[in-house]
Amino acid sequence: MNQQEMEAIVNDMATEAKGSEGFVEFRYNKVKMYLISDNVHDRMRIVAPVANYNDVTDEQRTKVLESNFHNSLDARYAVSEGILYTAFIHPMSDLNQKLIQTAVVQVSNLAITFGTDYTSGVLSFAGTKAH
Repeated sequence: MNQQEMEAIVNDMATEAKGSEGFVEFRYNKVKMYLISDNVHDRMRIVAPVANYNDVTDEQRTKVLESNFHNSLDARYAVSEGILYTAFIHPMSDLNQKLIQTAVVQVSNLAITFGTDYTSGVLSFAGTKAH
């Protein structure tokens, strides 16, 4: 998949979108998100800023790490330059339309459920507590 194909899929899903050529800012499910892609390195990411990392409590930090293991499937929580994000990062050449659509949903769900369920809403692996 190339940048133009990814951007077309995101633009179709978004309630609003602007930008192109490797950087698209868009809204999906009321969540501000970014599609960032690099043809030269065959990489892309869909990210959504969630919180200023300095404002995230120790309990929340633990929960996002647990979510990355149990509840987030293909999207993850990540930190860059003092911001907590939800992110989907993948090689562009391996993508298809369904995977891009699922990634947008997962990234938005992780952002929305930060502070509550910490889930991508797609799948949860058992085993978070000993029985």
